Amino acid sequence: MVLTAIDENTPVAVEVLPGQVHEATQVEKMLDASQARLTQIEEAVADKGFDGEPQRQAMASRNIRPVIPYRANQRKRRRVNRKAYAERNKIERLIGKLKEFRRIATRYDKLKETFLGIIQLAPAYICLKAKLIVNRA
Repeated sequence: MVLTAIDENTPVAVEVLPGQVHEATQVEKMLDASQARLTQIEEAVADKGFDGEPQRQAMASRNIRPVIPYRANQRKRRRVNRKAYAERNKIERLIGKLKEFRRIATRYDKLKETFLGIIQLAPAYICLKAKLIVNRA
C-alpha cells in the first residue's frame, strides 16, 4: 500500500500494490494523483526507501522539493531539512490508525478493489471521529 497524506487525519491518495512491487516505483503515479486533488504541493516527505534519482527527478520535474534522507551508501549526499522530515511522523500516525482496523492490518480481502474500498472508508471514519472529539472539547 502506498499512501500520500496531508496529516494524520487527511489522506490524499492511496494505491494497493501486489506483494512483490516496491513502493518507490509508484512515485510518479502517486504524485499525479495527489496533484489532481491538491492545488499546490511544495515538498514531498518520504523515507530512505524512496531515495533514488528517478524518484527525486519525478518530484523535481513537478516543482516539488524532495525531503528524503540519503542512504548510507550514496556517494552524492546532501543535507536534509530535519524539521520538514519530522513531519513524516504524521503519515506514520495515519498508517497506525488505519492498522487499528483489523480488516486492513490483516488484509482479509482477496480482491484489490474490495481492499481499496475498505482503505477509503477507514479514513472517513477516522476523520469523523477526530471532528467529534474536537467538537466535544
